[in-house]
Amino acid sequence: MLGAIRKRSGGIVVKGLLGLLILSFAMWGIADVFSPSGSDQNLAKVGDVEIHPDQVRRDYQREVDRLSRTIGLRLTSEQAQVFGIGRSVVQRAVERTLYDLAAMDLGILASDMLVRGDIRNQPSFKNVDGKFERARFDQVLQSNRLTEAGFVNIARGDLVRSMYLSLVNNVPLTPESMNTAIYTFRNEQRIAETVTFDYSAVTNIPAPDENALVKFHEVNAETYTAPEYRKLTFISLTAEEISQEIAVSDDAIAEAFEERLEEFSEPEKRTLQQIRFEDETTAKQAHSKLKAGNDFAMVAKELANMSAEATELGDMKKTELMPSLAEAAFALEKNEFSAPLKSVLGWHILRLKDITPARQKSLAEAKPELKQQIAAESSIDSLYKLARRLEDELGGGARLEEAAQSLSLQLTRQSEVDKKGRTPEGLLVNDLPGGAFLEVAFSTSNGEESLLTEFGDDGYFIVRVDGVTEPALKSLDSVRTSVTNAWHAQQRRQIAQKNGEAMIASLNAGGDIVKLAKEKGLTVSLTQPISRTGDGGALSGEAVKQLFEAKTGFSIGAAGKENYTVARVKQIVTANPTADIGKLEATSKKLSQSIRNDLLNQLANALQQRYPVTINTAAINELF
Repeated sequence: MLGAIRKRSGGIVVKGLLGLLILSFAMWGIADVFSPSGSDQNLAKVGDVEIHPDQVRRDYQREVDRLSRTIGLRLTSEQAQVFGIGRSVVQRAVERTLYDLAAMDLGILASDMLVRGDIRNQPSFKNVDGKFERARFDQVLQSNRLTEAGFVNIARGDLVRSMYLSLVNNVPLTPESMNTAIYTFRNEQRIAETVTFDYSAVTNIPAPDENALVKFHEVNAETYTAPEYRKLTFISLTAEEISQEIAVSDDAIAEAFEERLEEFSEPEKRTLQQIRFEDETTAKQAHSKLKAGNDFAMVAKELANMSAEATELGDMKKTELMPSLAEAAFALEKNEFSAPLKSVLGWHILRLKDITPARQKSLAEAKPELKQQIAAESSIDSLYKLARRLEDELGGGARLEEAAQSLSLQLTRQSEVDKKGRTPEGLLVNDLPGGAFLEVAFSTSNGEESLLTEFGDDGYFIVRVDGVTEPALKSLDSVRTSVTNAWHAQQRRQIAQKNGEAMIASLNAGGDIVKLAKEKGLTVSLTQPISRTGDGGALSGEAVKQLFEAKTGFSIGAAGKENYTVARVKQIVTANPTADIGKLEATSKKLSQSIRNDLLNQLANALQQRYPVTINTAAINELF
């Protein structure tokens, strides 16, 4: 009994007691070493500036979207965590904050005029004529989930940081001689004469005798050894399964609806048109024409060269407009237009086309969503309680079968499975618990039960090992066909390589490659110019490496998957920097960028001495 208690001392009950102990420390003022910022909501703190989830959530989502488009598959939150996207966006936010603080200390500011010019000069917002186009601007903001006010703030911050970092960012950091030397080395090419000895062309290999097969089987024992298999019995608990069994009353749904009314309210939206002007004089002229009864679209075309389509802002919430425009826009009556309004993007006249009143969803509309949320929330608490009851049952000496029967839990038995979750037949078992289940199962002694272990955000499992089949070399008779085929393949590779090496020896002694190839019934091929990366040829990486170590007229050989290739260096093509200025400049930019990144890292590290940085790892892991 004492052994059972000791074994379960790392379980949920003790974790709960430790949680209470930690809570008591917090209540009595013990310093929180895991969240130095003092708030679970703070992801990091730079000097006196706190970085909150809202500041990085958009960057996180954009990075997830970008990677998802790159790999052609929507990333799950678990996959994003594996890629470290959350930690990466927080680190970038920390670096931006360091530069912002340093710039602030130097008094670097970006005026509205400077911000406006920067936004108007961004290529993403220009039409085919190279002019700023409002419709493009709106489209980019929408696709990046940004409001206009939010984008202006981002642009201002980028400008300030750019000015602060201009000494590092705006100058070339590599001398011309270095660029030329590296360009010449990287872009040197080789042309080679090649002869290929295909493994498949090697025939008339005698059948192996028994001793040869026995020896091959023993030498390659790892290939023919079956992995360790284990028979398992386990109980798995997940909040999702529990939530499906939870009944949610109409009263609970109604109460939750009243408590969370704001979540089910939609703010007022206004369908707006806009004419944007470069200067106040033109804006006032347009306003006078509109007051005189001129058509809005005609004025936009005449004085701002904007098409009717370009004037459409669409449905906007008040928070989606810049403060300098929002109040005026939401004070307009239907079909009214505003007086000229100034913003960092110029001068604007707004016209109200329509109003979508604020709307509150009904209880009936919100009921399905609330029911699912309440069940999910209740299932977490139920899961924890059920896990504690299971822990208590097992701690009292009950076997898994008895505990499962007592608590009406499903008990699952899994026949032999290896560390990769595959059966002896090679089939993948798909219904095993996630997380570290197999790792725990294969670290638990035969006949023993594991601790109750968490997996994912809302699951637990406990597993017992019912039997272990140790790794064992498969008998030769059971894999004879596979061993025989592998032996023949090895013989073909060895014979092809031996023939190739004999040709290399003859060539390097002064032999003629065409004559030697003809004697073997083979032909000589001439490669296209090959770069150090292998571009331009079909040679293996090892063959390319040897080619660039050899002198003109020297022959080398390398084994590939399908053949052994003999290659003789026919010509060395020296790179000419003056003939391709574009590539030379690209090399210079890459080298400068590499050095620049190193300098920026050093700068960020130095700034941390002035503005201490603390990272709330627990909050980052919880959020992402």
